[in-house]
Amino acid sequence: MRKRVFFSLDIGNSKLTAVLARAEKQQLRLLASATLPVRGLSKGIVNDLASLVDCVQEILDKLNQEVGMKIKRVLISVNGDYINARSSFAAIALSERDNRQISLSDINYLRRQARLLGVRIDETILHEFPQTYILDDDHSTFNPLGLLARKIKLNSYLLSASHTLLGNIKTAIQQAGYEVDGVSYSGVASSFSVLSDEEKKKGVLLVDLGACFTSLLFFKDNRLRDFKMITFGGNDITNDISVGLGLAWELAEELKKTSLILSAAESKASDKVVVRRSGSYKTFERRAIQESTKIRLEEFLNKIKSAIDSSVWKDKMECGIVGVGGAANLEGILEKIESYTGMHARLGHVKNSSSSEKSLGPQFSAAVGLLYYRTNLNNPPNLKSYFSGKTFFERSANFLTNLYKEYF
Repeated sequence: MRKRVFFSLDIGNSKLTAVLARAEKQQLRLLASATLPVRGLSKGIVNDLASLVDCVQEILDKLNQEVGMKIKRVLISVNGDYINARSSFAAIALSERDNRQISLSDINYLRRQARLLGVRIDETILHEFPQTYILDDDHSTFNPLGLLARKIKLNSYLLSASHTLLGNIKTAIQQAGYEVDGVSYSGVASSFSVLSDEEKKKGVLLVDLGACFTSLLFFKDNRLRDFKMITFGGNDITNDISVGLGLAWELAEELKKTSLILSAAESKASDKVVVRRSGSYKTFERRAIQESTKIRLEEFLNKIKSAIDSSVWKDKMECGIVGVGGAANLEGILEKIESYTGMHARLGHVKNSSSSEKSLGPQFSAAVGLLYYRTNLNNPPNLKSYFSGKTFFERSANFLTNLYKEYF
């Protein structure tokens, strides 16, 4: 059973989030989960390797001990302004004269070319999303396998990360005594745990509200279409409360989580909040907490609106906005985003394999999404095309032919 147990670790800018789960009959059974404040990381970049190693070791060892296992391979998701998105194009000629049937090896070769042309020497590709295949400069399709053409083009959308900065995170995992089983961008990982296939097909905007960054991922036709990142997150709100009210960071963070109200009822919030500071107690009006965040929060909301307006996919998001990440839990934040953008917004709910399991909050969306992403990879959808053919001999011949084209 151990072979079907998976470990995931979301490396956020304020905390580590880990989940241990078992795959059972194409479902996930969550075994354990935990969060831990992160040390040794600043805006997604390692600045103290030893501290990060200690954090990773502490949270993963804790979950292993909790379930009585020794899982050493871990899936990780990362976030930071070293994540880049760009389109890449590639084309190949299939035949000089007559049409030829497009094979799986043709598609894989074309995708490899798009990856090579779209990545820089100092980058590692995390995800690729084929946008459309164009046959003979005439018509486009999402799946060209088996169609006839003389030439095929591909427009692909790539998410990549700095090879060096990502390497430092991998080093921390290895020095903690674990192996990296795979790497994903946290926003893409979250999409697997909170978005349905129907939403991704119709069009949905995933807004990942993190500690230092807010990411916008536009999905349509079951693929990522656009990506935006804003340098603002929950830590900026905490800092505003800390400076505005003269409080220590830890106390400002607690006030943000428990007493900040951003909903329409904020103007009526005249009740008081009592906090302990320097051995004594001090009283603040709840409205004062909100006022300390007002200016920068309005700037942030306008940035979100501008980012959405700048995307050609804005009007194709039929299912509106889904919010994930720790800052998505702030009371009224999604209501504010809905008001500024004019798009329906809801909080993302992490999928559970059983209704009897305790529901995990949106801060676990990336860690759980990693597990769904990993189990999807266990069932390659194109494998059947290697064995196409009416008879055993035809299937065997096609398999060997495709395999040869794939690697030689």
